[in-house]
Parts: sequence; C-alpha cells; structure tokens
Amino acid sequence: MKKLISIIMTIAVLAGVMLLGACRGKDHPSDTVVDINTPVPQATSVVRPVPTDVPDFTEAPTPAPTEVPVETEVPTEAPTKQPDITEAPTEAPTEAPTKDPNEGEDQSVFDDAAFIGNSLFVGLYRFGVITHGDFFTKEGLNINTVYTDPADGDSIPIMDMLAQKEYGKVILFFGTNELGWPSYTSFIQKYSDLLDEIWKIHPQAKLFIVGIPPVTKAYSDKSTNGVNLANINKMNNMLEQLADRRSVTYVKVPKDLISDTGYLPDEASSDGIHFNLKYDRIWADHIARTVRKAS
Repeated sequence: MKKLISIIMTIAVLAGVMLLGACRGKDHPSDTVVDINTPVPQATSVVRPVPTDVPDFTEAPTPAPTEVPVETEVPTEAPTKQPDITEAPTEAPTEAPTKDPNEGEDQSVFDDAAFIGNSLFVGLYRFGVITHGDFFTKEGLNINTVYTDPADGDSIPIMDMLAQKEYGKVILFFGTNELGWPSYTSFIQKYSDLLDEIWKIHPQAKLFIVGIPPVTKAYSDKSTNGVNLANINKMNNMLEQLADRRSVTYVKVPKDLISDTGYLPDEASSDGIHFNLKYDRIWADHIARTVRKAS
C-alpha cells in the first residue's frame, strides 16, 4: 500500500510541473524569474488521505483459520485401587489386673437395700465391711423383738424405721437366736408373717433370707443354748423351703465358711460364732454376688 501511494504522489508532482511550465510559456516571457522564496511543495502537501472506503484498499483477507486439532487428553494410567485405610492395630488388650482381695465386691447393689438382723449382721457394718445400704440390727434380735426393739443407736422400733424410707431390697438374717426354741415350725411361721409385713410397707421390694453360717466344732460341742451344727443344718433346710414357698431369694452359706467337716473353720472366729474381719468380707462378698444375680 505504501508503494502505491508513493507512485501516485510522484505522478501528481510531475503533472504539476508540466502544467506550471505550460502556463508560464503562454502568459509570461521566457526570462521570467521564479520566486526562489516560493517553496517547492512537498509531495505530502498535494496528497490527500486515501478514503477508507476505496475498494482497492480492502484489508487483506485473513487466512481461514485452520482447524486446530482438538487436544486430546493424554490418557493417564488407570488409578490403582488404593488399599483401604485401616486403623493402626491396637495393642492386644492386656489381662485385667488381679483384683485385690481386700477390695471386695462392688457394693453399689446395696444402695437401695435395708439389712435387718442380729449380732452377725452387726459386725458387717460396725467394722466397715459393708458400707452401702441401711442397717437395722441389734445384738440378740429375734423374729419377735423386730417389731418392738429399736436398732443399735436408734429409739424407734425397727419395723417403724423401715417404713420411713423407700427400699428396693430387704435382706433378712434371723434364726441364730431362735435355735433354742422348742418349735422351729412356729419360728418359720413368724418369719413368713414378717415377709408379709415388709411387703405391706414396700410392695415392690425384693426380699432375701440369709442362711445361718455354722459354728466351730468346739462351740457346737459345748453349746447349751441350741446353737450347734445339727440344729443349724435343720433350720437352714426349713429356711430354704420357706424362701422357695414364698418366692424370695435364699442366700446360701458360702463354701469358704464351711470346713471339710461341716463346721466353721477355727481360724474364722475367736469365739466360735462371730466372724473375724477376713471371714466377714467373705460372707459380705457372697451376699453381694447373690443379691446382684437376683436383682
């Protein structure tokens, strides 16, 4: 395009010079002096801008766009299945440490329990062997005096005290002080009546009859009050039958309180009938296990 414009400008200058010479030759003499101060027009002064709508100056056609090949994704390798993430294996559980025999059974099963009984039950709370539940106990207590005698440290009869609080379990221990009675049948009937009285106060309570532990052979042989091994075994048979008949739980005497000959081990008691601390704990743990199983 620039070359074409240059040619046009050159032709225009030449045409102008020729026209000027012809005019001078016609109107002026040959010796006319040209004004040297008249500047020679520059080529650009006679060239007008080329209109943009001149067809010769159309924009050069742009090349047809070549079809750009569609870029295909480079196939990636099929992802390999990652193994499932599993938790790091935990260490195999170690065996539970051996339970401290002095710890005893969990006594929370006694939280809603009332204990009613004689001097053997007194030792369970007096020495801190059982620390849960309420104790209504007294030395010498029997199936008759439970209605009239207060527990140790109280002034209200035991049965009246029992009515002052709600209990889900009532654990009973009678029989030792009744072994010298002439009629065991009478004792069992009174025991059955006591169960009914307790249910009147606590209709939903579970009742437990605790069997009578044996005494040592020395105590049994010298006993003059009916507290001997033969009478204990007879009474326990009747108590178990009562429990079965009245649908209450009978708490058997644990084997650890019975020697090979059927008596209380000599080491278990200093007087032949009341337990030392070690055997109180054995008895208490057995009661706890039985109550928990029945609850």
